Amino acid sequence: MFFNGPASNSFNSGRFSFYGVSYTPNNKFDGQNYSYNPSTYATSIADRLAEPSHLEIFPEIMGDASGGTGNFAFVAEQDLEPSGSLEAYAVIIEDHEIASSSWGGYSGMEMMWIPVAFPLGTSGTTISFNGSYPDTAYVEGSYTLDPKVHIFDNLRLVTWVQETSGSKEVMNAHYMDLPDTWNGIYETNSEDIQLTLASNPSVGIIGIQTVLPDGVSGTVSVYDMQGRLVHTLPAGVQTVTDVEEPGVYFVRLSTSAGEAITRQCTVLK
Repeated sequence: MFFNGPASNSFNSGRFSFYGVSYTPNNKFDGQNYSYNPSTYATSIADRLAEPSHLEIFPEIMGDASGGTGNFAFVAEQDLEPSGSLEAYAVIIEDHEIASSSWGGYSGMEMMWIPVAFPLGTSGTTISFNGSYPDTAYVEGSYTLDPKVHIFDNLRLVTWVQETSGSKEVMNAHYMDLPDTWNGIYETNSEDIQLTLASNPSVGIIGIQTVLPDGVSGTVSVYDMQGRLVHTLPAGVQTVTDVEEPGVYFVRLSTSAGEAITRQCTVLK
């Protein structure tokens, strides 16, 4: 949360208000404060990542250097039991900017995680689940960029779902490079894995082609909009799958290296 400079915007002001602070607080893990110690952070983050999450996030960005649209699917495997409502945030950040004099004391420094655009609004978007699990909440929004100011290769997308009250726990989060083509949709920084869908939209037969690096295995999973698993296929081969019901489906490639790509496919019948 930036306190000054060009990133002192409505999003950051809202985050200060959300946490009820007037300055950037120390990090907290499960409610416990920690000093500024990188090794302590690393251990605490690893412990937190070991906790199971019952929410999956599937972001899809279609845009270019001037802006575009974002579609987001949030799949809850069970009741998340939030203490209040749930807000979904999607923030495009810029890394590696060298601060100008407008940043004051930061001038000349390399800045990271500068929030520049907000597909789901500066205050997020409320989402809910109907109680029949697994269940999917689907939201979308647009965003605008200034190619004269924002270096497109340095843009990332951070998406998360968070309680609005109580502990304000983050249910899960997702981080990806911003796609660099109009129809680019991907979730990983690696250029070594690929997932391609043929005939999209299709009439039920979806051609799936995957590419994996040597020594890496993977699985292709097909989900419907309710988060139900429709098909599971081995990765690394070219194959087809037959989907009987019309609708929107998510095809996800997960690898043994911990990387993932998701594509959206529409079936028309």
